[in-house]
Amino acid sequence: MDGVEQVKLALSSKRMGQYMRIAMIRNYDYCQIKIEKDDFTIDLKHSVLPTKNEISIMGFQETTNLIGKDLKPGLNEDSSVAENAVTVLKRLQAAFPCKETGVIFIDNTPAVIKHVLDALGDLVYVSLGSTNPETEAVDLVMDSCKKGREIALDVPEMPLDYSHPNAFKFNIIYYYDARWVRLEHLFSMGEIRSVHFEKNNLKCEDLNALLKYWTTSDERMTRVLKFPITEEANIQERSLFEGLIFLKTVIGGKHVRLLANKRKQFTIYVSWTDKYFKIWTYSPNDSPPVGNEAPLDREYRILEILKIKRIWKMIWRTKRIGRTLEMRLDN
Repeated sequence: MDGVEQVKLALSSKRMGQYMRIAMIRNYDYCQIKIEKDDFTIDLKHSVLPTKNEISIMGFQETTNLIGKDLKPGLNEDSSVAENAVTVLKRLQAAFPCKETGVIFIDNTPAVIKHVLDALGDLVYVSLGSTNPETEAVDLVMDSCKKGREIALDVPEMPLDYSHPNAFKFNIIYYYDARWVRLEHLFSMGEIRSVHFEKNNLKCEDLNALLKYWTTSDERMTRVLKFPITEEANIQERSLFEGLIFLKTVIGGKHVRLLANKRKQFTIYVSWTDKYFKIWTYSPNDSPPVGNEAPLDREYRILEILKIKRIWKMIWRTKRIGRTLEMRLDN
């Protein structure tokens, strides 16, 4: 009996579902439900595949795909798609425990989103997809932010004036249309895992301001920030690193810049190609960056020397200005 047949048997009656739960026939690592206007689907994933590093997307050896309309008699003909989806999911999880659960809203109707989020409080992943959502729909997802929850706004266009205090509080963030994102939004990042944009309006001066803030922040902000480079960004190395202390080096065959910052033994990496810009961070508690398993002691020492050199240069400049003022006053 395969996974689909086991699920259908468990949903055939409450008693059978209880039998399956007691028998502990199987469990799943991840359960994802997709809600559309006319139907819903459920993907049950098992056996996590090893990842290259801690920010890689998880893969699974086994996936069981279920279509809502095929799960009768577990459906109530008088209930909405969202109501049936929630009911089926809860019964399914009672029979086959799932470690984590996520939801994708193809139907972005605010009433549907509210019903599902209220009913399923332990979601680790929430996504809006397909059509452009109403602001109310996005607000509902943002309001649901919890520690460890991931968000994806995979919609063609977002309101350019959109803003929400929780927009950068999720653990993993993917915004297809991030043209609404401003510097103050990025400044609010705090110890999150990764941020990925597609469309964006970030320019070189914005990135310089972000890096300056990042190097003086007490928080890690995020492990990875990645987005495409637009023609308007006009990234020039001199402007990008103006006012910053950095070291050029090669890691994993790629040219990167390491930024000096206020945190000890903490590294901020910056790299870019003609297509993508990437900032990522590394601390001694992390697994070594791919392609650079060797310690970064040498790089840390060089950055510390550059910081001291900058300080002495500022002191010397201040003293020189002071002497010039004294000479003018004496004359």
